[in-house]
Amino acid sequence: MIGIIGDIHGCFYTLQRLVGAIRDKYSEIDLYCVGDLVDRGNFSDKVIQYCMEQSILPVLGNHDCMFMYAFEYPKHPYRETWVANGNIRTLEAYAKNAEVLNSHINFLKKLPLFYNLRDCFISHAGISVLFEEKLHDAHCWDNTEWEVFIADRMHQEVGVLWNRTALMNIGKLQIIGHTKHTQVTAAKRANALYIDTGVYIGNALSCVIINNNEHVDTIAVQTAPRDIMPYIG
Repeated sequence: MIGIIGDIHGCFYTLQRLVGAIRDKYSEIDLYCVGDLVDRGNFSDKVIQYCMEQSILPVLGNHDCMFMYAFEYPKHPYRETWVANGNIRTLEAYAKNAEVLNSHINFLKKLPLFYNLRDCFISHAGISVLFEEKLHDAHCWDNTEWEVFIADRMHQEVGVLWNRTALMNIGKLQIIGHTKHTQVTAAKRANALYIDTGVYIGNALSCVIINNNEHVDTIAVQTAPRDIMPYIG
């Protein structure tokens, strides 16, 4: 049994409350996250530090990737993409806490694109149905070729960082974020759960509890206002 948290987007105090609620009910389970730790909310720095300290296991999200690339590869097109996708509050947070920036970038650099677990498959945006012909090749699934295929296409519009097309049914439960819903939403044909419930727009941060490819519980908390209210100095 594991818990998987949706897109956090700098909402540290909401994350703290959610983890407390999870631990009250499931004290020993491992916690994962579908990525997008940073941007839009006020406390991206605190979110990453908390995930490190609490041993929460995120996958890489597209916002995490843009943030990392902006500092590691400043000439990469992601730098400009990041500017257009809500980076201001992240920059403001690290301007006040610059000493942790390098360790946080290093943490993001080590995040996997996915976790292929007994209980489920976790990625940020999911495996697109457009990859179905290639990835249903039995030989491909029997070795690491499919992992290379996904990694090679991570930056594509339908890759696991950015995909918004329908999801492929991969034969086990997929857990993804990236595409907002007002509540945890099942895509039955794809055997998938969308768990980004729009914390940064003031809705909620959600966690699904998964046991052997079954969704057994959802724990959600409303967004803490201070995570998203404009800072007044």
